[in-house]
Amino acid sequence: MSFLFGKDRAGHDQMHSLRRRIWGAFDQTGTFKRGRANNSQPAWHFAVLSAATLGLYEIYWFYRNWRQLGAYKELDILPGWRTAGLFVPIYGQYLAYDLFRNIRDLAKALGVDKSYSPGLILFGWLTLIALWFLPHPLWFFGLLSVWPLVAVHKVLNSYWQKTQPGLAEKLEFAREEKFLLLLGGILLFFVFSKVFVPE
Repeated sequence: MSFLFGKDRAGHDQMHSLRRRIWGAFDQTGTFKRGRANNSQPAWHFAVLSAATLGLYEIYWFYRNWRQLGAYKELDILPGWRTAGLFVPIYGQYLAYDLFRNIRDLAKALGVDKSYSPGLILFGWLTLIALWFLPHPLWFFGLLSVWPLVAVHKVLNSYWQKTQPGLAEKLEFAREEKFLLLLGGILLFFVFSKVFVPE
């Protein structure tokens, strides 16, 4: 998998040590310490955060997954640059497809029975994103763009639950997520007032 995510960190002793200190989640046996939440996130949290931010949270979703997978697999990647690359035509679609494929393959290697087609996920996601460019008020259906990503998200959740068995699942919104929901609720209020309330 290393050629898909980036170059392995083997041989980069200083970076390896720093990564371990930052992520300090392993004991001497290589298992995760208890008392922390694993990297999974309830699928409905993801869907609600995407809707509340009019789809912008999906960009952060890509960044977070590259960051977490890169850290866990100890790969030399730059999540921020990869996220920025999503906005580059063709290359951005390749990056998204590559992430979808890697998540599926990593989960499959651990025996996760859930799966999906990366190509179909990419096609569905791009098609639903295009709905944002429809005339008012049809652009509102662009909120459905999170739907294909939820399928990927569920498989990724299963992967984290298998690789981090000693950690509890996160059941509540984080403080930053609650703040996003507050701002998103205000934004959606004004959007709905424009869409459904006649002038």
